[in-house]
Amino acid sequence: MSARRRSPIRRPFWTRPAPLRAEDALPLVLAAGAADAAPPEARLRRGRAAWPLALTPGEPLGPERAAWAGRLVEEAPPGLYDLEVRIGGRRYTERRAVAVLPERVAGLTLAHCSDLHVLKPTAEALEDRTGRILALIERLNALRPDVVVVTGDLIGRYDPAKRPLPAKTIRWQIRWVAEHLGEIEAPLYVTIGNHDVAFRGTRKAWYAAMGGAGGERPDDASVDWGPYHLSLLDAFAYYDGRNVLRASAFTADQLAWLRADMAATHPDATRLLFAHYDYHRQLPGILPFLGLDGFFYGHSGPLYPEELERHAVWDGHLPAALALRVVRVVGKAVEVRESVPWRALG
Repeated sequence: MSARRRSPIRRPFWTRPAPLRAEDALPLVLAAGAADAAPPEARLRRGRAAWPLALTPGEPLGPERAAWAGRLVEEAPPGLYDLEVRIGGRRYTERRAVAVLPERVAGLTLAHCSDLHVLKPTAEALEDRTGRILALIERLNALRPDVVVVTGDLIGRYDPAKRPLPAKTIRWQIRWVAEHLGEIEAPLYVTIGNHDVAFRGTRKAWYAAMGGAGGERPDDASVDWGPYHLSLLDAFAYYDGRNVLRASAFTADQLAWLRADMAATHPDATRLLFAHYDYHRQLPGILPFLGLDGFFYGHSGPLYPEELERHAVWDGHLPAALALRVVRVVGKAVEVRESVPWRALG
């Protein structure tokens, strides 16, 4: 996935694939100026087969980004595709960036993971969890869910004494995650936790490898998987060089974005929220306005189960002992299909 560092494709990207139905336009965001010399060409690719996209310019997105809308020229079978863009004779590919949906989405099988922590501090040492994460990826591919969502803390930021890890160690974790999570065969969505973009010196490395807006602003987003609306909140936390917290989610703008996102969602849609955690317990104050059906999170203990129950929100907390939970969502009903503890992964 490191090749995306030089790519002008800003969205969609491999940890935020765009669902696409035959009648919809694919939103495509390129770096501003990338297509000044000649209009871009785009196609979906799977193996040697390709499906062209007809591109039209979209609304301006400011000085750094340019929007385009792509429509399939001919029908593509449901599945996960690479996005290929040609600009001025050069070809750029964002792997696994577009998910073509079936004509009818009757239900959603969703695998929720969190707190992978490639290097996890214990009381005695840093635990290398690469072997267990590889086993987790193998299990995910065997289960074949419709989507996989990882709600943050893919890496570790400190040692057993809570001292920041060296920048080279953090960058190594990011490279490892980018290489191996790209082996997940289902569409993958990743939200940010309090370890992933913690330090200014390694923040660019995260966004270069994993995708996203970057900079010093949260990267919230939502996608519609048929009648299922998935809202992804960035639960960032920024620390200084001594591992002292300087800022964390959610900002007032994020909460306003979430309310607007839910207000714009079809009233019959099933609304699922994903975030690493609600550190400051801000969501209960706006739950009456969101109409959520499920809230998936990790990080620590359960947040406010009574409050979620009062608003008929399924509590999707993933305990630290679990590596994975698979749920089946049909309409507004959520059913747990399988839970996999870390100890079962070696």
